[in-house]
Amino acid sequence: MASDLSHDDEIMYHKLKMIFYILSERIRRGEPIPILLSGLLLAFTPVSRLGMWKRKRRVKVRVPAYVISIGNLTTGGVGKTPAVIARAQEEIQKGSRVAILTRGYGSKKTHEPYVVPPGSFKPDMVEWIGDEPALIMRRLPEVGLVKAADRVAGAKAAIHQLKCNTLILDDGYQSLYLERDENILLLDANAPFGNGYLLPRGILREPVAEMKRATEIVLTRCDQCTPEALANITTEIKKYVSIPIRYTNHVPTGLWEPGSGNRYPLDWLADRPMVALCGIARPEVFFQTLEMLGVKIVDWIALPDHGTISDNMLDREHWIITTEKDAIRLPAGQWKIMALIIEIREI
Repeated sequence: MASDLSHDDEIMYHKLKMIFYILSERIRRGEPIPILLSGLLLAFTPVSRLGMWKRKRRVKVRVPAYVISIGNLTTGGVGKTPAVIARAQEEIQKGSRVAILTRGYGSKKTHEPYVVPPGSFKPDMVEWIGDEPALIMRRLPEVGLVKAADRVAGAKAAIHQLKCNTLILDDGYQSLYLERDENILLLDANAPFGNGYLLPRGILREPVAEMKRATEIVLTRCDQCTPEALANITTEIKKYVSIPIRYTNHVPTGLWEPGSGNRYPLDWLADRPMVALCGIARPEVFFQTLEMLGVKIVDWIALPDHGTISDNMLDREHWIITTEKDAIRLPAGQWKIMALIIEIREI
């Protein structure tokens, strides 16, 4: 978009974009914002709820496959991708033919459903399916993937074209049109309900009471939460639902070098000066993880979620440590980059 503007307009566009990012970060962290702006955002909450109101009134469609939805109440940052990967691995080990259904957030427009058969993923597909789906396919070549805003159309394509019998609906908690057998809700133990407000004043997509649609709740990053806080969250959840609650940690398990594709143990990081870079919803979580690992950080770069990583950010004297999601978007072999591999583990 910005490339179609004049120079002055482009400067204004980037300034407005930065203001919006700063505001959204203040909202995400629960920091105060001007009263008038807060009131204006609250006034828009009913408008933001219209889409969900309509979706709740649509007749649900059942497809001839086992459908597992994995989603969240808040806008990003709960560690959903490792959870999707872990569940897909479980289903593959059972002998199921698995497909991931995604909207491909941040990807280029394509004909839909856009079908990627198992074993056919290539790095240049990232721009067509999105970074998180690309990461899933890189880690699990056995899975197929279908990008489609219409989740029912995507499910039918996975069944008929890929012959899949198990479908994992990525970020599907609010996609009610497709009936599911399991409706797994992820909550980050550090901020399970955001700042308590619905969009756009807060980061809640739905009221907390909508946990009632879940068949199971998974609390993520429990190791970054005190036992007292974890007990309080559990008590709050049980006010709304009586369903299984799983407690999990996001565990660093190794390193991946995009340039070579090689994996390395975590001790490769020891005493090595590095630049920490990420474009994720909660950059502080990544930075905190690096600190826990004792990584020697000489500079920190935090971008908006799915933010563009420029060449000058990568042209550094020191090695760069980033997330897998960010690394999957970078050209291979041009810079000294290492990605931290994260897996979800039940406590």
